[in-house]
Amino acid sequence: MTFTGKIRAYLILVALLPPLLVMTVVYFNSRKQMELSGNQAAYDDLKILTRLKEAGKKDFRIQAEQQAESPAVQRAVLLIKAGRVNEVDLGEKPSGFDFLEIVDSSGTVLVSNHRPGLVGNIVNERVGGDEIRRHGFIETVEYDINGRHAAITYIYPLTGALYMYSGMYIDDDFIDVLGAIRSVKFNLLFCGDEDSLTIDIGSITKNQLYKQDDKVYSVLYGGNESGYYLMAEFAGGGNRQMIMSIIKTTGAMTLFSIMIAILLGIYITGRAKREIDNLVTATDRVARGDFSTPVMAYEEGEFSQLADSFSDMMVRLKELQSELATTEKIAAWKSIGQKIAHEIKNPLTPIALSVDDLRQSYIEKLPGFEKTLMECTATVRDEIRRLTKLLDQFVSFARMNAPAIIDVKPAQFIEGMILLHRKSIDNGQLHIENRSGRRMFRFDPEALKQVLLNIIKNSFESGPDIHISVVIEDTTDGIEFTVEDDGPGFDDRTLERPFEPYLSSKKDGSGLGLVICQRIIHDHGGMIEIYNRPTGGAGVKFKIPF
Repeated sequence: MTFTGKIRAYLILVALLPPLLVMTVVYFNSRKQMELSGNQAAYDDLKILTRLKEAGKKDFRIQAEQQAESPAVQRAVLLIKAGRVNEVDLGEKPSGFDFLEIVDSSGTVLVSNHRPGLVGNIVNERVGGDEIRRHGFIETVEYDINGRHAAITYIYPLTGALYMYSGMYIDDDFIDVLGAIRSVKFNLLFCGDEDSLTIDIGSITKNQLYKQDDKVYSVLYGGNESGYYLMAEFAGGGNRQMIMSIIKTTGAMTLFSIMIAILLGIYITGRAKREIDNLVTATDRVARGDFSTPVMAYEEGEFSQLADSFSDMMVRLKELQSELATTEKIAAWKSIGQKIAHEIKNPLTPIALSVDDLRQSYIEKLPGFEKTLMECTATVRDEIRRLTKLLDQFVSFARMNAPAIIDVKPAQFIEGMILLHRKSIDNGQLHIENRSGRRMFRFDPEALKQVLLNIIKNSFESGPDIHISVVIEDTTDGIEFTVEDDGPGFDDRTLERPFEPYLSSKKDGSGLGLVICQRIIHDHGGMIEIYNRPTGGAGVKFKIPF
């Protein structure tokens, strides 16, 4: 990530953290308040429902006891005691009652006002024995021609072993009355249907609150023994909507502030990035050696001061570059002069010795003068030829012209190299491979041919039976030439000072071959390096940029 990118990320992070922290605190605090509010509201609703339930049971008990004292029921009791059950008629079903029967102590139905099919049968499996004698309210599942019903049943003793068995169904009308109490949702389940719930209904105590998945439940009527459950689900208090509204408003304002902060950060960092990009461009120009273009800032301030300082630095660098170039030229010519003087002294020493020998033989009239003359003149001639070759190479190096760069087809250039080394290629000593996919490239073909010829020649001269590989391939920013052989490789002195003039490991080497190669590659704006291969042999690699 770039520096400006990091600044932008930091600004966005700074913009995000405070509102997100506030939003988190508001959210969790609001949830806690909603939970407390919802729990309190559910508790209040449950108390109201409990009072309503008790009031309803009280009213029904009064109605049932009044009905037990009615003439119709009293007459039925007398007829039953007289053994005249068939003459009993309870009349129309009383208002507020869904069923009414007269049963004996075993729970057998003797008389029913609208469920005649139960006469002679046990009214309910829960009724009989001690249960029937306890009388009072029980919760049961009752059946009639319309099916099964959850019911609230009241057992009232009439006389002796007779009881009035009456009650009301928990139907839609009953639930509608309860549902008028705030926001409560009711669900009636018969035993066997609990699998549709996500809670363990059997673990809930009647008239107690139970919370799961942010919902509050309670069992109002029923149980495992009753055969049904009437569940109440509480939606919470009215403050919930207000708290949710606060959360939404706070969230919207937080998002708005975040967006403003992000846009502001992008704007500020964008302006900073423009100034920094301007300096980066100027730095690239300096890196390429261009010290002529001053840096101009877009705005006044610190960047303007930095741009002025950078421009002053470029002017100073240009002056230093000129001074350094002059100093380097002097140092280079001084070094070359010393090298040339040393190289010239080498052939002059045998020349001087030969002349001295020849003069001494002549003065002393030594026998075999003619032989000495021939040997001395041959030595002088060889050393003069060596000295002439050395001076010619130096003159050639000093007079090297700038490369004539033109458009060249790499494939055509390689074909020319193959023709020059056809014999070595045919006998397997030289392998040239073109991996470049470029159709055209710009360089001086004659100069690069000289580089390759010099490197290949040095490889062949490094030892007998040498095999050489030449590979040309594309890189991301140019074309690369790699020449490797399986010879003895470069010695340590050459690797340490690879491009020092007149440094050669060969007996008759001039020490200018690699120097000339480096000069040609440098004039193309490229780089050259030498190395020894891990598996043995020498390698030379140079790259020409686009």
